[in-house]
Amino acid sequence: MINYDDPTIQLDDQLDKMAESLQLDDTRRERMETAYKAVHQFVMDDPIFFKGLVSEAYAQGSVRIGTTNKPYTGSEFDLDTVIQLRCISAQYSPSYILNQLERRLSEPGSRYRDKLDPKSRCIRIRYENDFHMDVLAACQESESCKNTILVANKDSGTIDKSNPRGHADWFIDQANKVIESLLEKADQRMAASLEKLPADNFRRKKPLQRSVQLLKRYRDIFFADDDSYATSSVILTTIAGQYYGGEPSIYTTMDGIISRIVTDANRFQMVVGGRIKVLNPVNLNEDFTSKWETEPKYYYEFLRFARHLKEEWQKFKLQQGVVTESRILKDLFGNDTYNAGSSLRMQEMDVRRSNGQLRQDRTTGILTASVASSTIIKPNTFYGD
Repeated sequence: MINYDDPTIQLDDQLDKMAESLQLDDTRRERMETAYKAVHQFVMDDPIFFKGLVSEAYAQGSVRIGTTNKPYTGSEFDLDTVIQLRCISAQYSPSYILNQLERRLSEPGSRYRDKLDPKSRCIRIRYENDFHMDVLAACQESESCKNTILVANKDSGTIDKSNPRGHADWFIDQANKVIESLLEKADQRMAASLEKLPADNFRRKKPLQRSVQLLKRYRDIFFADDDSYATSSVILTTIAGQYYGGEPSIYTTMDGIISRIVTDANRFQMVVGGRIKVLNPVNLNEDFTSKWETEPKYYYEFLRFARHLKEEWQKFKLQQGVVTESRILKDLFGNDTYNAGSSLRMQEMDVRRSNGQLRQDRTTGILTASVASSTIIKPNTFYGD
């Protein structure tokens, strides 16, 4: 619960609720979890190849690091999963393993047969008008490198080293640079002044996680008309983690990431051919932005995206009043996101009002959590009582 007499906390609460509104609902999450467990079990039960070779299966990407967003404007949600095999590269090549995955999923009687869309490094399963699941099957590189897997890349004809679990662990470590966020501290102060928090209080996500959710939604809106050169989620997630300075609030986290990206981009631009590089933090030989080198328009569009965000964020920082601030937030993250966040805040206030926890300062009239010099706001029955 939030101390409503602190404008800084109120702003962070609005951003937090906006990001919360972007999350997948429980029904969809459960549906996807059931689907990916079924796929993994089906592959692991394969008597021809996979049975006995699989060490583990897990989700990767945004699901693993807590930055999932609902799809924007009808697009599908992308669920990335890994079926990791024991260290068998001496016996079977990565391309052979990928072919075996496709063979298993497309065999007669497979429920997935008519849903398959083979990709360069994985097999995509499409769940019509809902989501698609990218299934990656790869073997562990060595007994000593349990998180590093060898992945066949059909497009390039190469074998790529990947470490999705290591990347996720790195991001979570970055998010945990701040021990207790601004909102977590507000929750603690509220808990100290009340007998208990209301039952619907949700577990806070760290400012970096919330910022990535908002950055991805801004990306979706910015490239809505043409997403041909839209910045990928893995780049946005990694660059946000790399430029995160451990700020305790979502507002200062967003501000710091945006400013550092644009400052570095401008600095690199002074060097002929210079650009920001986003390297995989757990495999520095992998450049997530290598395509920015071969197809410069990707980098150009990223810079346009980042600079526009900074311009709008600077306007937001001027504190020009609620109307202007709400307009900027709506333009950046969408009307639906802003309104849904506001609705969640109002629901929280209604809970506090009904519990007798929402007060009004007798001098200023401002909503507050403070007991001193304040009056309890009575529950609203909507019947004029």
